[in-house]
Amino acid sequence: MWSLLRRDAMTVWQQVELKNRLVKYREIFQNKRLPRYKLARLFHVPFNEKMKKDELMEIHEHYQPKFKEWLEEKQQYSIEDIEKEVFSKYKEEEIEKNNYLKLKVKILNDVLSACEFCENRCKANRAEGKIGNCGVDGKAYVSSAFIHMGEEAPIIPSGTIFFYGCTMECSFCQNFDISHLFSFERFKGRGSTALDLAQTYYTLSKQQARNINFVGGDPTPNLHVILESFLDAQVNLPMLWNSNMYLSETSMKLISDIFDIWLPDMKYSNNDCAGKYSKAPKYWDALQRNMKMIEERGSGEYVIRHLVMPNHTNCCSIPILNWINENLETPLVNIMAQYHPDYKILRGAFPELNRRLKTSEMYEVRKHADDLGVYWKSVS
Repeated sequence: MWSLLRRDAMTVWQQVELKNRLVKYREIFQNKRLPRYKLARLFHVPFNEKMKKDELMEIHEHYQPKFKEWLEEKQQYSIEDIEKEVFSKYKEEEIEKNNYLKLKVKILNDVLSACEFCENRCKANRAEGKIGNCGVDGKAYVSSAFIHMGEEAPIIPSGTIFFYGCTMECSFCQNFDISHLFSFERFKGRGSTALDLAQTYYTLSKQQARNINFVGGDPTPNLHVILESFLDAQVNLPMLWNSNMYLSETSMKLISDIFDIWLPDMKYSNNDCAGKYSKAPKYWDALQRNMKMIEERGSGEYVIRHLVMPNHTNCCSIPILNWINENLETPLVNIMAQYHPDYKILRGAFPELNRRLKTSEMYEVRKHADDLGVYWKSVS
């Protein structure tokens, strides 16, 4: 049924340029390759839960390149063969207690006590129920979960999970009802557990999802619950991180090698615009670092989303395309024309953003992408 709704979801794979950039992602939903999270929970890492966060992070960074090498070797094996090999060396109980994924979960839960999941580094004790800069406490609050047919063609049908809360405050936010203007007291304390999320993945997989898509708001405040859910998850689907990418370096180190495919936003190419319109200090610094980490430490498979905004072609859109072209190896870029005035813009904030895009603005940006040789047409 979904192929009738979006025929481009099938035909897009005929494009060699795209197929060569999303090889591993495609092989996972075709059951030719294992999702990364399943291998992470079988990779033995010795650690003691009584260790301090910094000690645990040192262990993580020591084993990170070892896991990357092991992943590349084993990802196309069957899970039964890998388990047989691992359990011939370690007892099953030992792997359950000391594995790479469990280590990540432990570190994230420690960070939660003085939260710095995102670049705001608000230090709220979310573990004790304090509300962070993101607008939520230490639980994960799901707004909705369903098969999304509105994503980029290679991504659909997407098993999409929308979370409440966000790490940025975009003045033009089109999801402001779940990002910022929600009554937290209405559902406080009734968040989803890790096991709840794992069950949601299973339900979505039975509805023909090609991936599990974490979005919001922004999924970053829920990192600890999401990764903990991977300890129980049983689906053979790619895990997709769909985010503003305003994560701290610590968070990015912990998730960069777990997610199979990424939908990162690249909104601004400077800190001034990000601070003014989205209250995101040091945005451009964090974004550059995190985008490079997707390729250096992670799968290297992603579709960048860039929302072209009125009066921002020269300060943001053109420089972003230049940076992508100069710094990234395998970019696919969705040059988005969906901007419309919303949220605070409709209340009088920033009049320069209170209009739709001009055709000339979109033409200028897309022509520049063509001149650079940036691959965008099949995903835009």
